[in-house]
Formats: sequence, structure tokens, C-alpha cells
Amino acid sequence: MNQQVRKSRESFPDIALRLLRERRQATHYKDLVQAVLAERGDVPASPEQMAHVLTQINLDARFVHMGRGIWGLRDWAPANHKFAPVVIPGDYLPKAGDYIFDEEQEDDLDDESELIVPLDPEEDEAFGTEEAAVPLEGTSDEDEDELDE
Repeated sequence: MNQQVRKSRESFPDIALRLLRERRQATHYKDLVQAVLAERGDVPASPEQMAHVLTQINLDARFVHMGRGIWGLRDWAPANHKFAPVVIPGDYLPKAGDYIFDEEQEDDLDDESELIVPLDPEEDEAFGTEEAAVPLEGTSDEDEDELDE
């Protein structure tokens, strides 16, 4: 009974890990998911349960998809095996050139003098700075002082 309690508390990825280590070979995902659910006593399994188990295995870094629906352990993957990143449509994929900066580009980003806009005396006349200082009707200097506080 102690072993039955231990099995029921194991997570789906832990059961899959144990099963793959016992089998010592990569397994098709359908067989692996059915074996995991059988270990937990969830037979027959609904499609939702099977999808949940496969999702848990997929999210666990200990497992690797070896192609054609075959799943194995990351330890079993060849050393020269390159894991392809999952690309979600619409995501930007950075290019190698995105990370290359020369000193001129870095200086452009740090130069604060370019952020300061010089005042043009003609613009001051066009906007009439004197008119802007005239208070609006119905307001007084006291009202402005209250707003400032």
C-alpha cells in the first residue's frame, strides 16, 4: 500500500521520467501518456486528461521531443543535438546584427545635448508669451496660489 500511496502522489512528469528510465528507450507520446495515466489508475482517460499529461511532460526540461512524436530524456539526446526554439507566430526573432553596437551608436544614445531643444526667439513672438501671463476671467492670483499648494 505504501508504494500505491507514493505512486498516487507522484506528478505526471515524475511518473513519465521513472517509466522512461525503466524502459531505457524513447517512447511515442501516446504510449507514454497512457502508461502514465495507467500508473495513476486513471484508465480509461479522457482526451483532456491525456492533453494535460502531455502538456506537463512538454513543459518539463528533463524531457525532449526527438521527432515524429517520440519523447525521451534530455540526457539521451546526442551531444550535438540542437534544440530548436519554439517560435510563436508574431514574435520577433532577434538577429545577430541586433546585438552589435559600435561606439558611434552608443555615443548617440548617451548624448543628452541632442535632447535639449534650443529656444527660437521667433516662436516666442508667435505664441505671444505676454498674453499667456494674463489670468483667465473669473480667476484671481489667490485661486492660483491655492492650486499651487
